[in-house]
Amino acid sequence: MENTNTFISKEKRQEGSIGFELFARYLNSMQGIKIFAPIIFTLVFIASFAESAFRYIVSLWVDNCTTISCQSSYSIINQTKTWLQNANPNEITIFFFGFCLVTIIIRALDWLILIGFLSNGARVLHDQMVESFSNVRVTFMDENPSGRLIRRFSGDYIQAKDEIPNIFADMFSTFIELIIITIIVLIQAPFAIFSIIPCGFFYYKIQKIFKASSREIQRYTKILETPIWSLFSESVVGYQTIRAYGKTNEFIQQLVLISQDFAKATLLQSRILRWLNLRLKVTSEFFTLTITIIAIYFVTIGKIGVGQAGFLMSLTIGLDSIMQWLTRSLSMIESKMVSIERIIEYKNLPSEHKINEISLKNTTKNWPNQGEVIIKNLVSSYREDLPIIINNLNITFQAGKKIGIIGRTGAGKSTLFQAFYRMIYFHSGEIIVDGIDITKIPLEDARSIFAIVPQEPHLFSGTLKYNLDRTHKFTDDQIWKALKEVQLSQYIESLPGKLNYEIAEKGGNFSVGQRQLLCMARAILSNAKIILMDEATASVDLETENLIQEAIKKVFTNKTTIVIAHRLDTLKSADYVALLGNGKLLDYGVPDNVLSKLGEGLHSHLT
Repeated sequence: MENTNTFISKEKRQEGSIGFELFARYLNSMQGIKIFAPIIFTLVFIASFAESAFRYIVSLWVDNCTTISCQSSYSIINQTKTWLQNANPNEITIFFFGFCLVTIIIRALDWLILIGFLSNGARVLHDQMVESFSNVRVTFMDENPSGRLIRRFSGDYIQAKDEIPNIFADMFSTFIELIIITIIVLIQAPFAIFSIIPCGFFYYKIQKIFKASSREIQRYTKILETPIWSLFSESVVGYQTIRAYGKTNEFIQQLVLISQDFAKATLLQSRILRWLNLRLKVTSEFFTLTITIIAIYFVTIGKIGVGQAGFLMSLTIGLDSIMQWLTRSLSMIESKMVSIERIIEYKNLPSEHKINEISLKNTTKNWPNQGEVIIKNLVSSYREDLPIIINNLNITFQAGKKIGIIGRTGAGKSTLFQAFYRMIYFHSGEIIVDGIDITKIPLEDARSIFAIVPQEPHLFSGTLKYNLDRTHKFTDDQIWKALKEVQLSQYIESLPGKLNYEIAEKGGNFSVGQRQLLCMARAILSNAKIILMDEATASVDLETENLIQEAIKKVFTNKTTIVIAHRLDTLKSADYVALLGNGKLLDYGVPDNVLSKLGEGLHSHLT
């Protein structure tokens, strides 16, 4: 991704040719390449050689040894000629049938092993991409549109798994076949070198121009395709809002506009392919004409028979399609390797885990045992190149106390919670919990000491038990105890499957209040010493609010509870109140002292 001064990252488009390094990294990702590479090469060579050998054997069988000299300097050729001239029709039929059958079997084995080998390599790359993606900063999801992410894990992976192996197999076998044909033609008709050299040079120039153009068009097409996926996914999720505000036509016009750009790039791809086919046709026809004239001349002077002349001509006539297919394969593999290029880019995403993290093995096992949080000179932003959000913040949250945080919109309240979870970029500063700076310990350990109850409760698709215990650390009795604390146990017992009850997407089969209580139960199960709450009662009814407040008083009594307050009632039950503004601490103290200073401006800070 390219860093910009905007929060959304601009998608990076590579430039220049696809280097050998990319192919090497792609092939090195295959498992067992040292074993399979020689096997695949041997099978491809045998299968390609067999096709030309079949034509040559037919030419030996057709030639009449009474009119030309059938003697060769190779004894195996003389023996084959003699056998073919003396064999009866049944023997000839069985021989050619067996030859074709063996060639087909070898070609099938070659194709299956090569395709399977390369497809497995794509799977390995995909797994590495998923592993890398799972360790990025959480803000990465906000910086990159959903369509961009969907495209990497769907379209690019499909090309790597299905299309690239097929093109690779075609390119490799066609290249070997072209070399074999060229060698045979030079052996049978050495004068063909005067045709091969100019045709080869012209062919090289054509494919070089085509490959460069096709590669850049493919890259441009990939970039233009991403906005279509993004707009589609956003429209599906927000179609109700779009229709409610009467913006349907604007979205349709936007879709038409970006689709037209994508269609132009796609049309350009087909046009350049036509350009290639015309020039390759001229080149191959010139070469065929040259070999045909040479073959006819050799027949007239009795140097070769009609069979061998037909053999040479059949090789060159097929050369037209071979050259076209090889050039298309070479260009297509370059353009399709853009997908590998994009996958490798996501395979090497910057991790949110620090390399120089301090291990907690030597610390006490029950850390943190108090829950005191000290923030020293904290300076942070959503990304390194974006404006500062938390600016030199210094604050201490006493252990076992309930602290309410207030401030206007943009004051840094929610950003502070993200800082606790190390979701944002730290320029400087420390967050010390019971004597240990959590910015320097492993991320998993740092996040495990907090439990959060968000304002918008979220449940995952799956069983109720999975939502409460995603890591399978707790027993059923512990889960039921947590549900009892939030007074949901009776309701859950009435559900089919109880703890195995299937929760719909985003918890659609539970009310907002029930979802909030389940989030509370999740926090209780975590047994975290520090509880973060973003006004958990802001979106629930009065009855549910009373249940939540009762659970907070009962279960979170000896825990450090930090609450982003949107209601005055929340502040009255707090031990201390912290007033934030522009990422700085403006005031801190007992509720009466802090709130009295705000006077009529209090409500503007409860947002």
